[in-house]
Amino acid sequence: MIDYIRSGWSFFFRWPVANAQTYRAVGIFLGPLLQTLVYLCFAFAAFVLLNSKFDVLAPLVGWMGLSMLTGFFHEDGLADTADSLGVSKFDSRASLERIHSTFKDPRLGTFGVSALVLFWLFRYVAAVELEQQILIFALVCLVSRTCSLGLGLLFYPRVNQARSASSSHVMQQVDSLAGVAFLLIGFLTGCAFVFGLSELLQAHVSPGGLLAVSPQLLRFGLSACMTFLLSGVILFGLVRRTEALNGDLLGATVCLSEVILTICFFMIF
Repeated sequence: MIDYIRSGWSFFFRWPVANAQTYRAVGIFLGPLLQTLVYLCFAFAAFVLLNSKFDVLAPLVGWMGLSMLTGFFHEDGLADTADSLGVSKFDSRASLERIHSTFKDPRLGTFGVSALVLFWLFRYVAAVELEQQILIFALVCLVSRTCSLGLGLLFYPRVNQARSASSSHVMQQVDSLAGVAFLLIGFLTGCAFVFGLSELLQAHVSPGGLLAVSPQLLRFGLSACMTFLLSGVILFGLVRRTEALNGDLLGATVCLSEVILTICFFMIF
C-alpha cells in the first residue's frame, strides 16, 4: 500500500519529492484523494490562522497550497491546451503538427496566460461568494480530479496511437487493471457523496432530517452527473481536435470540471 501511495504522490506532486522504489501505475488513481487531503490541510490551516476578516479566503489559500505542491500540475495542462488550440485556426496536417509541438513547448503564450488569469479569477470569485464552505471546495477537488481520471481511462483505448507520438500516456500501463481502477473511482465518488452529505446536514439541520435535505441531495447528484457528462463531451472534443490524449488534456479537463461543478454548487447553495 505504501508503494501505491508513493506512486500516486510522485506522479502528482513535486514537493516534497517521494521517490517510489517500485512504481505502481494504478497508484495514480489515489491522486484525487491525496490532492483533496492536501487541499483540506492548507484550507483549514488558513481558516485557523487568519482572523475573521480574511478567513473567507481560506478556500483560495487551499487551492494555492495544493497548486504549489503539485507544481501547478493541472493549471499547466490548461495553459498548454489553450495555447495549442489557440495557434491553430484550420484543420490540416500542418496545423495538427503545430498543436503537438505547442504541447511540448515549455513557454506560455497569450492564450495560456489568459486561460490561467480567468481560471484563478473564477476561483477567487467562488471563494468570496461561497465564503467559508471549505468542504464544498474539497468536494469540487475530489470530483473534478476523479472525473478526469475516469474519463481518461474511458477514452484512452479509443485513441489511435499511430496518429501521433503525443498519444503516449501512463493510461496504457493500467489497461489490465481497469477493473481495480473503476472500483477505486467508485470509492472516491462515494467519499465525495459523504463530503456533500455532511455539508448539507450541517447547513440544513431540521426536524425532517434526511427528508428535509433530499431535494438538495438530488440536485447534488444531478450536478455530479452533469459535470461528468459535460467534461466527457469537452474531453472528447479535445481528443478529436488534437488526435491525441495526453496529460495536458486531462489537466485541462480537471480545471474545466472544477468550473462546471462550482457553478452547479452556486445554484444549489
